[in-house]
Amino acid sequence: MHDLATLQSEVTAALLAGRLTDVARAFTANGKDAGRRLNIYRNNTFISLTGALKTNFPVTMRMVDERFFAYAANAFIADHPPRESRLAAYGAKFPKFLARFPASRTYPIVAEMASFEWAIVKTMTASALDPAPVALLQRLNSAQGSPHLTLQPNLLFAVSRWPVLEIWTAHRSENLEAVPAFDRRPTRVAVYRSGGRIRFLELGSARFAFWRELAKSGSLELAVARALTRDPLFDLVDELVLLFRSGLVTGLSTEVNQLN
Repeated sequence: MHDLATLQSEVTAALLAGRLTDVARAFTANGKDAGRRLNIYRNNTFISLTGALKTNFPVTMRMVDERFFAYAANAFIADHPPRESRLAAYGAKFPKFLARFPASRTYPIVAEMASFEWAIVKTMTASALDPAPVALLQRLNSAQGSPHLTLQPNLLFAVSRWPVLEIWTAHRSENLEAVPAFDRRPTRVAVYRSGGRIRFLELGSARFAFWRELAKSGSLELAVARALTRDPLFDLVDELVLLFRSGLVTGLSTEVNQLN
């Protein structure tokens, strides 16, 4: 007799792998085989999880065709069962899976689009903090110590070798025949939530380095250094004004004191 946790784990693994006979006898009652009922449950599970992936990666699905997407989703679900009950949070590993999946590996734009769409999902579900007032900028020069900025937790980044934002926008159209062909062009996109809406901003190399370093470490000094290596004419004042006016800065601190 297995304990409940072990039984649940074995049932989940068997259902996802299609090895129903491995656990069917644990549910046999009055001599009746539970295999058919488990198979129905398995099918419903895959349908539900595939539906969640379609919701989270709609343009990725449109790019590859719904039948291919279902084929890839089926393989992904078998190897990556959900770790939490919220289906809206399912699919974190799907972009990397598509990058390695033999049937899509030769089309890296598919995995990169999935990465972009996952950034959108995370932005929609991440928390939003009250933005810092622009007036806080005036106190930056008088701050003692090394300034650190705190950015919105719903600010995410997507990097691709193709113009993913343009491709995503085009595929959101109802008319797929109107989607143009796109040339390969490296892009960096910031995705964030402001005023209850998802916002997108394509970033140049220096701005991307600046924003990403601030999001990672908060260190203004290090972020400026990263940006200057990409553009010696990087304008710190303009960048800070943009961040504050976009509501992306939520706090300013130093090693010595807190400025709020």
